[in-house]
Amino acid sequence: MRRPFSLFTAALIFCLLALLLAAPASPGSAQGADLQQKCDNCIRWVAERYNQCVAVHGESDIRCSDQFNEGIVICHRNFCEQ
Repeated sequence: MRRPFSLFTAALIFCLLALLLAAPASPGSAQGADLQQKCDNCIRWVAERYNQCVAVHGESDIRCSDQFNEGIVICHRNFCEQ
């Protein structure tokens, strides 16, 4: 009785390991694509804010450039360099 039980246990462990190794890849690549999309959206949003600021204050206003630079830094810190 002892020998068949140990063979059964070994076969069961082997099958479980085979199933684990054959499982599809983890969703890490989807997370990377999601972060890239968030990065692109953030940069697009910062550019729209810059264009609105330039339309109101003019292209030579330093506030628009400072706001743009700060936005780009935030986008890269939160999404683009993850």
